[in-house]
Amino acid sequence: LIERIASEHGIVLSQDDPVLMMHTLNEVLLEENKEAHAELLNNYQAILEENFNRWCEYSTKKSNALINASMGNAQLTRDQFLESCIQLIDEKIKSGVDQETYDLVRISRQAAIINLLASTLLLVSVVTIFLILL
Repeated sequence: LIERIASEHGIVLSQDDPVLMMHTLNEVLLEENKEAHAELLNNYQAILEENFNRWCEYSTKKSNALINASMGNAQLTRDQFLESCIQLIDEKIKSGVDQETYDLVRISRQAAIINLLASTLLLVSVVTIFLILL
């Protein structure tokens, strides 16, 4: 540093010059600030990672709850629909009307097929949502 100042400015400094003390003090302060900033950045990164992990856990729990609720609702709707179809079939069988029984069986079969397709569509939707949230 003494040589550099002498070559650039034409001034020769001694070892006990206050300018050199200020330079040393500035170097120490810069080093301490560098360490403090590194520690602050590490702490910030840890906080961000912790918050990210919390968010992942929360979103996973929420998505699982939504999936379970959707599947429960779909199953309840399907069960109610099937129950109403079975009741209609029972009524028609008891009345002894052959043609109407045949029509109800056909409708029930169609309803069962539609229900199966709806359940498959729901399952595909749930799996897609789950994969998107991951």
